Amino acid sequence: MRKQLIPLAIGLCLGVQIEAQVMGNYAEQKKQSNEYNQQQQQLNSNVAPNAQFRSIPRSAKLQDDNSIEVTINTLSNQRASSYTAVFTILQVARTADETNTQLNNRLNSFVNDLKGLGIPETDIYIDMVNFLPKYEYDVSKKMFSKKTLTEIPKGFELQKNVHIRYSKPSILDQIVTAAAKQEIYDIVKVDYFVKEQQQVYQQLRTLSFDYLKNIKESYAKMGIHLDSAYVITAENAWVAYPTNRYESYQAFSTQSLDASEKNNSVVQPADKPTLRFYNAVAANDYDIVVNPEILEPAVQFSYNLAVRFRMPDAKPKIKTEIKKEFILVTPTGEVKSLKIE
Repeated sequence: MRKQLIPLAIGLCLGVQIEAQVMGNYAEQKKQSNEYNQQQQQLNSNVAPNAQFRSIPRSAKLQDDNSIEVTINTLSNQRASSYTAVFTILQVARTADETNTQLNNRLNSFVNDLKGLGIPETDIYIDMVNFLPKYEYDVSKKMFSKKTLTEIPKGFELQKNVHIRYSKPSILDQIVTAAAKQEIYDIVKVDYFVKEQQQVYQQLRTLSFDYLKNIKESYAKMGIHLDSAYVITAENAWVAYPTNRYESYQAFSTQSLDASEKNNSVVQPADKPTLRFYNAVAANDYDIVVNPEILEPAVQFSYNLAVRFRMPDAKPKIKTEIKKEFILVTPTGEVKSLKIE
């Protein structure tokens, strides 16, 4: 009843196995990590080697009582209708007036460049975050006394955030370029928005109940009529935004050293960069997937429907006993009944 969609990832891999070219570096790293964890668990417990793999099919479960339970999971991948990028701009100067003036000059130039990209002023919001004095220590030392550290005013720090709404993902590169011109390098986050989310959930609910109708028809062909059962239902819905679906990994291959080499050498490991990528919610646990092919990060809506059919108790069969009775007619014409137990 499960529909499994297997994405194909192609990436550069530093491993020697050919299948890793299809899995990608992250999958190869996860495989090595899983193999190590399984080895440790086999040493410490009786856990089956495949128990840690989430993609293993789950077995059907028989209910102890006179009921049938059906669970339907649906997933909808939706492209965002708009985005909001948040940039932080920080300014430090000696006086409050100088700090505010310098930051506003940078900010105004940034906003003008955004307007030149076609972003209206109504899609730009300036958020005041903090305006704080900064201090430094003045060191003074007198004869026959300890060194004295005294805090004195050093300047002021002003921080503002710029919220920018846009509808085309490709324009973010131009926004980042405009920000860099004003020495704004910190993009805090990007939020994704989908219009009419309720319609998405309604579509998933409708698809789930249609799927349930097909299941009931299949059971009816086997002589199990779920329409005559007492029904209990429960549902749940949630959403996964791309901001929360990015994962980090490191792709590298390191040569192993034996004990003698480690003891007699100074090992200077190279700096391995930590990379991040978008890891969408996998579709292997879903019966229905709307828009299954994902190219860009998507907002993923999930809907779960659980239905329990409590079947009527079977009526006991009525056993009919037939007793034999014989009639005896005597020579005198008397009629006698002979019962056989």
